Amino acid sequence: MAKFFRIRKGQVLPYKLLVYILICSSFFTVLGTSLQLYMEYRSDVSDIKKGFGQIEHSYVNTIAASLWDINIDHVKIQLEGALKLPGMRYLEVVEMSFGSVDPVAFIGEVPKGKNVIEKSFPLIHIIDGKSVEVGQLRAVADLDNVFNRLKMRVFVVLLTQAVKTFLVALFILMIIHYMITRHLQTMAEYVQEIDISNLDRKLVLNRRKRRSKPDEIDRVAEAFNDMRLNLIRDIAERKKAEEALRQSNMIVEKSPMVLFKWKHEKGWPVELVSQNVSQLGFSADDFMSGKIKYGDIVHPEDLAKVEAEVLGFVESGMDHFNHEYRIIDPTGRVYWIADSTVVVRDEDGQVASYMGITYDFTEKKAAENELARLRNLLKNTIDSMPTILVGVDEALRINQWNRSAEEDTGLSYEQVQGTLLLDVFPQLKVVLGLIQDSVEKLELREKNKIPFNTDGNVQYKNIKIYPLLGSEDGRGAVVLIDDVTMKSRLEDMMIQTEKMMSVGGLAAGMAHEINNPLGAVLSGVQGTERRLSPSLRKNVEVAAELGLDLNKVHQYMDKRGILGYLRGISDAGRRAAAIVRNMLEFSRKSESSRTQVQVRGILEKALSLAENDYDLKKKYDFKVIEIQRDYEQGLPPVSITETEIEQVFLNLFKNAAQAMSGKEYGEERPTVTLRTRRDGDFVRIEVEDNGPGMDEDVRKRVFEPFYTTKRVGLGTGLGLSVSYFIITRNHEGEFLVESENGKGSKFIIRLPAQTRTEKKM
Repeated sequence: MAKFFRIRKGQVLPYKLLVYILICSSFFTVLGTSLQLYMEYRSDVSDIKKGFGQIEHSYVNTIAASLWDINIDHVKIQLEGALKLPGMRYLEVVEMSFGSVDPVAFIGEVPKGKNVIEKSFPLIHIIDGKSVEVGQLRAVADLDNVFNRLKMRVFVVLLTQAVKTFLVALFILMIIHYMITRHLQTMAEYVQEIDISNLDRKLVLNRRKRRSKPDEIDRVAEAFNDMRLNLIRDIAERKKAEEALRQSNMIVEKSPMVLFKWKHEKGWPVELVSQNVSQLGFSADDFMSGKIKYGDIVHPEDLAKVEAEVLGFVESGMDHFNHEYRIIDPTGRVYWIADSTVVVRDEDGQVASYMGITYDFTEKKAAENELARLRNLLKNTIDSMPTILVGVDEALRINQWNRSAEEDTGLSYEQVQGTLLLDVFPQLKVVLGLIQDSVEKLELREKNKIPFNTDGNVQYKNIKIYPLLGSEDGRGAVVLIDDVTMKSRLEDMMIQTEKMMSVGGLAAGMAHEINNPLGAVLSGVQGTERRLSPSLRKNVEVAAELGLDLNKVHQYMDKRGILGYLRGISDAGRRAAAIVRNMLEFSRKSESSRTQVQVRGILEKALSLAENDYDLKKKYDFKVIEIQRDYEQGLPPVSITETEIEQVFLNLFKNAAQAMSGKEYGEERPTVTLRTRRDGDFVRIEVEDNGPGMDEDVRKRVFEPFYTTKRVGLGTGLGLSVSYFIITRNHEGEFLVESENGKGSKFIIRLPAQTRTEKKM
């Protein structure tokens, strides 16, 4: 067979192919035959089971009726018919009427083998609607014929399939040898003989004719020829690369880049280093001889960091990394080195060595450090400014943001970068034109005391716009926002204080000047009333001496209204005396004793008094006003004269009630909000209403004596003035007011808190 197929000695593939083909064909033949035999076996068994079913449905009832009639001949006839069914070998009928177990009729023989199927059927006869079991039918079938037929089938199929498989395998082997194996042998001989001296010889296969479309063998031969040409080209390119490498080495030796290769051992012994390492103050021979290790030149302060970084890079699986550190040359000079390193691993993946390029960037590092220092200095300078600094570009998008801006808005630079300025500060809409004008004309612009309304609190800001000269990013501006709220309030307080001090001095002088004639008037009116009263005996005696009826005179004066005039003079005098007493409060501190109390209790007590203050003339009822309390827990006590502070709060509540009585609320309710907070070393009390509010002119004059917006007879204008002096002069506190027309008013009182140190003292 080897000669027939021209199989050469040493060829293994044809025999392997023959064996594999025979094994695979035999396996699939056996598998197919087994499946076919199994299906035939299932079919034969199914026929036998169908026979049992036919006996149950067609013969059982008839045999039961014949057995009831004791017609044994008819029973045998039925058994003969059932015996003809597929696989049936033995049938018998047992009568159970008299307890007997012997068959009354049977046919066939019981199979002796193990491959049998046996089934019993009860014989039931129905009489008058009742079921009576008259006997039992036993049926036995065997599978011997089935197995014999299957064995013959197996023999025939296996024989025919074996012959077919052998012939097909030989034919396939011949085709494979002709089309593949002989050409593979030719290729193997060609590859064994080829070397660098005969690369010009082309691989040619012995094929009968050239096909229009090359097959896989042609492609393999073409690939060998292409490989031959590639080898020729690669050899030429390698020669060029060697020449280029030689020239590259010359370039490296002249460049600032130093090439290193060091082992993955303690101290990093050097395997290779370029000669230009001399520019760092070292000799290549010192490294190559092992006299100096790479770890020896690393700065002692950086060595631990470098070792940790290299270990971290290696453990993370990185094959290339960069880092910076310092080295020291033999003279003690320090260099900053930038290192680009490649990790070399062995076949097991373990680190064997490192290859790297290092270069000196000491001057660049110094410049970077100086630039970083200047940047930090500039940033710290900008962040240290209490003024809000916002940089914007020509489109008014934010590109600079200092710490004051972050603290004021609660937004970081990353959150506002690129955002429109008005989206962050909508209050700056009033100066939008100024900013644009400043950017266009490159001129400074500013606007002072711009109100910022934040959560109901009015703050005042001064805005300055500094234009930036044009750059690659275009023009822009720096917007400085100064919070002058406290300054504005202090100015207002200074003006108010000076005004109040001058008015206080004037009030004191006026009070003393008015008090004497006022006392004389009140004394005269009181004396006149007493001397006209008929209830005094002296008056009656004097009137009798003159022949007057004092009762008639008293009636005359009453009818003419003279007594009413006198009472009016007395009431006006007492009212004037009260005004004088209030005026005297401007010029002297209270000498009442102070106590440590909680402001919450004083507020609640003043509220209780205000709720009981109802007068038809005043046209308000404090009980219909909604009170909202927002008290901070744990506030320290304040040292105050309780009655005076109570008077202040009561006055504020009355003023709020009177102001809210003149406003139409609709579905809204008049509301007073009481709020207490710790404010540094002070306790802050806020009394806020949702009344009509005040315009700017009224707000500035609200603490002036005798200034009032109420109608004549409803107020003297001294309540808030006296309250102001009680807070500021008598208790060293502050009294402020915030209000907008139509948005209610908020009065703020700041009283010094009792600190822990004061308590201990």
